[in-house]
Amino acid sequence: MDPTLATVTQIVRRVLPEERAAELSSPDSELHTLRLGSLELVSLLVALEDTFSVRFPADAMHRDTFESVRTITEALRATLRTEGPDAGTR
Repeated sequence: MDPTLATVTQIVRRVLPEERAAELSSPDSELHTLRLGSLELVSLLVALEDTFSVRFPADAMHRDTFESVRTITEALRATLRTEGPDAGTR
């Protein structure tokens, strides 16, 4: 597993309760099946932005972005590519 995908996976596991985190079997597991709630989603977003020193753009704030660890990682990479670290904080 590449480092970015591994880090995103760790962050997702950290925000989920332990019993649900154990159900995350692959980067393609659909997060809605793990009952990712709105507060957990906000915690996830903050943790990702803090860890990677980036701000997700408004157009990335939709269900498809947070469908799985892989889709989150793809959105994160796209944000880093187009806006670089600290995107949205300038």
